[in-house]
Amino acid sequence: MHEYKILVVDAGRGRASTYKITSVTGAIDAGLRIHEEKNSWDHPPLSSGNPLFMGLGPFTGGPLFGTHRLVFVFRSPITGGIHVSTMGGAAYVFMRTGLDGLVIEGYSREPAIIWVVAGESGLEVDFDYMDQDKLIDVYKRGARGLHSYINSKMTNEYRRRYKPRIILVGPAALTTPFSGIFSWIPNVNGEPGDVVDSASRGGAGSVMAQGHGVVAVVFGGVKYRRVADKRRILNVASRVLGGDFYRVLEAATTKYRYDPKLGTGGTFGVNYVHYRELMPALAFNTIYYSPAVRLALHEKIMNLFWKPFQDKVFESRKDKPWKTCGEPCSAVCKKVWNGVKLDYEPAHGLGPMIGVITLEDTASLVEYVDDLGLDAIEAGHIISWLYDAIKKGLLEPNDLGVEERPTLDPITLDSRTSKLNAHLARILLGKIASGKGDIPLLISSKGAREAARIMDEIYENRVRKANWSFRDLLVYASYGSKGYMTPNYYWSPGMIAPLYVLGRYWTDYSPSYTSPEEYAVHSYKRAIVELTIDNAGICRFHRKWAEKVVQALYTEILGLPGIDAIEKSRKIYRRIAHYQLKAGAEPRPWESRKTMDIITTIAAELEASGWRDILGNYDKVLSWWHRFYDKLKELTM
Repeated sequence: MHEYKILVVDAGRGRASTYKITSVTGAIDAGLRIHEEKNSWDHPPLSSGNPLFMGLGPFTGGPLFGTHRLVFVFRSPITGGIHVSTMGGAAYVFMRTGLDGLVIEGYSREPAIIWVVAGESGLEVDFDYMDQDKLIDVYKRGARGLHSYINSKMTNEYRRRYKPRIILVGPAALTTPFSGIFSWIPNVNGEPGDVVDSASRGGAGSVMAQGHGVVAVVFGGVKYRRVADKRRILNVASRVLGGDFYRVLEAATTKYRYDPKLGTGGTFGVNYVHYRELMPALAFNTIYYSPAVRLALHEKIMNLFWKPFQDKVFESRKDKPWKTCGEPCSAVCKKVWNGVKLDYEPAHGLGPMIGVITLEDTASLVEYVDDLGLDAIEAGHIISWLYDAIKKGLLEPNDLGVEERPTLDPITLDSRTSKLNAHLARILLGKIASGKGDIPLLISSKGAREAARIMDEIYENRVRKANWSFRDLLVYASYGSKGYMTPNYYWSPGMIAPLYVLGRYWTDYSPSYTSPEEYAVHSYKRAIVELTIDNAGICRFHRKWAEKVVQALYTEILGLPGIDAIEKSRKIYRRIAHYQLKAGAEPRPWESRKTMDIITTIAAELEASGWRDILGNYDKVLSWWHRFYDKLKELTM
């Protein structure tokens, strides 16, 4: 089986050592092994006992596009369980170190920057320690300010020789549990370029900063890793796919590059055309609206939000601002609008979800959230939840330290109210990141689920009067007694179903509704396939071809004929399930009314069998949850 060379970095002692892990099939397999051996379920997520693992897939360095994602495995401070997050293109540089993975352990009392580069004489590991006041000063320019500070320590010769990439956290990683790890693709001078990628869901940045005192890792090297002969890999892929690999790849990644049938491309361009009125917006309240109201709102979104993007990114006669995540790839999925990379979910969370439909305002918020180092999806949920609490009478603007009321009304929403919503969001995001104000501090210190519970107690009289609780307005899946995961922005039961890992696409996220047992089987199957792709370090935008080829790659390229990639992933998923149980982070029944309404409203929208019987019947909705989870346990245990 595959052998992994791991660098273990002790951030507190400033020491590093290497060792090898054998009998693993990929990054998740290796990272999970480390957590199992360390019994990390016995340690708080934001402690040095929670190792942060980052690693690459076994096919990194070969000729196949999309095989260069850097995979992070850690115990999440959000869910309380093991979590996986990935970063596009970063493994294309990490492989130059000659390593397969890196583990951060220990805790540095001073903010630490770890340098890992491979020179002609071997691996070099160095530690820089920043004064806390210096870090605060650097963070006045946000996460990009930290990138620039680190870049200033490099000479042109150093950049030319090692081709380094910087992964780092923003200031919110020091104060919140929902911060990510970010990496800007540098321009020719080493400064942050237009494209940034992140491993955001689950709070990896918070683990790195609060658990280990590390604010950045710089890696690079003079080596270039190749897994096998280029021609042989391409021949295997082409044979399995039944045609020239690059032609099949072009067809498989059409959505992310440019779909001529839709006249657009990328997740931002395609999703608004494809999902139309089925896209959730305005704090998920669109699930309650009639099709006519949703279509009217969709028309506003298309005119004010989507069309400016379309005109500049696709219709302009100038050079197309389509870029990659840092590895050579013909999908060029990163679409840049006015210097800002816009993907669907960050832009939607900081756009229509919070009542912002003026694209320039959303683009500004996306940049701001990246500089804060926050998970943009989580940020969108929190802001929209607070806006909805004001709308429902649970909060007044001055409770949050703002003077005006946001608008979540689909009828009155226009460019003026959109700009007001964006202005208020910027203020609130800054307060949450810095912990200024009672409610922002409560959210940033406790997370949204626990904050909602406490706010229900503080504002008991308002809750009784409004007939809505703070908990009922927040959309999330529960893990253990305090853990949770807010869903990605799809109107789908699969995004909140009781699965062992959510926040990724390890589920069926289509707008559909079936019996819970059938839905569990299909969601589990998708989880296993998606895990297989992540474990191999492959970008899921390439899944249409990768899912067909991955088994042959293990068998013929790695020489592992006894490995069934899917069966191995089932075993990994089962190990994850056992970990969650040990960590007290197993799925728990839904607590939020709006969360359960996602199930009933999509059933009604599709006029699925039995939808009239389940609509508004929360006992039956919870029965759906239990039947789904019982079937999942049957499949995994």
